[in-house]
Amino acid sequence: MKYFIGIHIPKDYKHKIELLRAEFRFFSTEPHITIVPPPSLPDNDSFIKNTVEVCRKTEKFHIKLGSLEQFGRRVLYVSVDSPELTALYNNLFQSLGLKKEARDYTPHLTVIKERRNRKIDIDIARKRTEVKLPEFSEYDLNSVTIYRQPKERFIYVPYMQIPIGR
Repeated sequence: MKYFIGIHIPKDYKHKIELLRAEFRFFSTEPHITIVPPPSLPDNDSFIKNTVEVCRKTEKFHIKLGSLEQFGRRVLYVSVDSPELTALYNNLFQSLGLKKEARDYTPHLTVIKERRNRKIDIDIARKRTEVKLPEFSEYDLNSVTIYRQPKERFIYVPYMQIPIGR
């Protein structure tokens, strides 16, 4: 099984993103913010014990959702401003002995992205998102979620929630 570590977003905001995704026929893992992406973790759950320990030592903090941004013409996302989230990312990678990607960590919430077999018009997607997705200020992060992929080519589903702090 494949895993990744992410964080939930508030339900009302998540619902609005799911409606946008449905409009563009983009069906994927539930809206979330990725901390440790799938290729970084082992295919077994041996990383969970250290993840629990890192989360236990982490103080609760705020997540600030920012502006609508793009990765080229393929990905439309909401930026995330949280130095504490970047610190959590660094602590998890260090504790789990994982190799970081070559590019810097850019915390974000993907709204929609292009896939090989499904092209999107990023300009149209952006205009619809600007109308349908209101700004969201910030929320408290109380836990991280481990997601797992039950079968190859299936979407990832929540597997375990780990509380932040003591």
